[in-house]
Amino acid sequence: MSRTLRSAAAGLLTATVLAAAPTPLTTPPAQAQSVAPLSGTYERAVLRQVNRMRLQRGLPALRPARCVDRFAESRSRRMATYDAFRHLSGLRQVFVRCGGRMAGENIAKGRRMPALRAVAGWMRSPSHRSLMLDGRFRQAGVGAWRDRAGNVYLSLVLRAP
Repeated sequence: MSRTLRSAAAGLLTATVLAAAPTPLTTPPAQAQSVAPLSGTYERAVLRQVNRMRLQRGLPALRPARCVDRFAESRSRRMATYDAFRHLSGLRQVFVRCGGRMAGENIAKGRRMPALRAVAGWMRSPSHRSLMLDGRFRQAGVGAWRDRAGNVYLSLVLRAP
């Protein structure tokens, strides 16, 4: 992969752990756009790829968790609605509503982003990789939404019980 392409790919991916200070979403509702969810099949494929990476390294598979999944869905829907590719505030709510001691998030945005490509991109980034391969995380939720322009906004929310 060329250096320029690697830099562009790195720019489309970002990771955070709760310690990071995400920016609040301040886009006025007038700038909202219509969006559509990607299929549950796509979201399950993303989690399958993440778990494949974890299992290859002797880590337990992440279990889907409905409560955490609602956060992932909401976060990726908000990013798509407001064309806001950044970590959004509110990740602390995972603790309030789902319990646990730690939460983290990987996000991605792209036009053509098969599950394998999204996870491979996260694996090439040290911060994304360490978040996905952190053995303390045991549960996950995946949200994927598409905007009118065809961009996919993907959120992987991780939770440690």
